[in-house]
Amino acid sequence: MRFIVRAPFYFISMFVLASSCSKEGEEDCGCNGSTYRTLENQRARYSGNGAFVVPDSVAGFLQVLACDVDPGWEVSKDEKSWNYTISGNIKRTCLGPNPELVVPRPGGPTQITHIKKN
Repeated sequence: MRFIVRAPFYFISMFVLASSCSKEGEEDCGCNGSTYRTLENQRARYSGNGAFVVPDSVAGFLQVLACDVDPGWEVSKDEKSWNYTISGNIKRTCLGPNPELVVPRPGGPTQITHIKKN
């Protein structure tokens, strides 16, 4: 008799737990995810393939990857020169199917809202 009384409780609990788990494809990361940090008129060095290196007071440098790459951007020829000034929204990096094996580095995919050649 106790089993019959407790059964609905267990089924409801299982349903709540199963529906609370995030489903694949609904992660809050990547270019379509929410912004966790904003760059405002930050000097940057373009290293190619959509990657910018930006100085950071905590990590030293961040590598941000542009969500939309412009083929007209010029790669910096000198590691000490900052050839762009950028503003943008840095998104969280998607960790993939085995997040326990990935150590996310500072930075991430970035929606560039303003870019100016120095």
